[in-house]
Amino acid sequence: LDEMTDGLLVHAENWQALNLLQEKYRGQVKCIYIDPPYNTGNDEFLYRDNYQHSSWLAMMDNRLRLSRNLLHLEGSIFVSNDDKEQSFLKNCMDLVFGLENFVSQVIWQKKYSPQNDSKYLSDNHDYITLFALQKEYWKRNLLPRTEEANARYINPDNDPRGLWKPSGLDVKTYSPEYDYPITTPSGRVVKPPRGRCWRTSKERLQELIADNRIWFGPDGNSVPALKRFLSEVQEGMVPLTIWTYEEVGHNQEAIQQLKAIMGEFGDVFQTPKPARLLQRCFQIGANRDSTILDYFAGSGTTAHAVINLNREDGGRRKFILVEMADYFDTVLLPRIKKVTF
Repeated sequence: LDEMTDGLLVHAENWQALNLLQEKYRGQVKCIYIDPPYNTGNDEFLYRDNYQHSSWLAMMDNRLRLSRNLLHLEGSIFVSNDDKEQSFLKNCMDLVFGLENFVSQVIWQKKYSPQNDSKYLSDNHDYITLFALQKEYWKRNLLPRTEEANARYINPDNDPRGLWKPSGLDVKTYSPEYDYPITTPSGRVVKPPRGRCWRTSKERLQELIADNRIWFGPDGNSVPALKRFLSEVQEGMVPLTIWTYEEVGHNQEAIQQLKAIMGEFGDVFQTPKPARLLQRCFQIGANRDSTILDYFAGSGTTAHAVINLNREDGGRRKFILVEMADYFDTVLLPRIKKVTF
């Protein structure tokens, strides 16, 4: 049954469900994503959303500890949160996972326009707190290269090695032996900027010039630059800690996406997460055959994101979703069926 299905849905209170899952899935989950109630005082979730800090932290702490047991040695957990609980959540996760296993605090641009009725400042971002189970074993994946990133590579000199982009030849870590004049093909003498030096020795520079890896501009008179070939760069891009809505979506996109699938039933959720946001988490923290867990499953965006990724790259990622509310039957399950078929 496990081999033939893409996921497991558990209609239950999540503390009880996590206890239920302990034996079967201990050490099997590569990536956890959760979007717990933000403790804002709004009761749009059946999980009480107006806890005192201590009660909210107690609720989070015991669930984090149970889910920690389910993580693979190379696993990680992504937790969505906001300004109100960000510092408390970080301290809680320091205790559960260990300060040494903190990876990053990601900033997600959740809105595409200012909130003009804000009393103080327009709240345009949320956080995603990322911890590894054991940071020494955890390896982040590279993100797929974008067309925009590849567009920076050109080939103005028709180099047979293909597309390349110029990279500065000077560096700020000063070394006297790397501070020397360079004569361009046009006869111009160029020195590194004050307080800086070239990134390579005279001898190595001549080797690079002979290999046509130094660019002096179309007329041979420009400051020298190192040619970096697209064919020689790593296959993907290192993830950044700021995720813009252009890259991963915003709240309105998530609402529209849910309504397009579920119609009026999509109105249950005022702040769903866009599938693209979760896909980014799983691209970084999971492999193509990983098991992914979400025990605040809400409308089922985690499953939607997993299905999208599997469809894109032929992966066999599996999801485990836990949700206790009545919309398990009216929103979550129907949504996953529609996305699947």
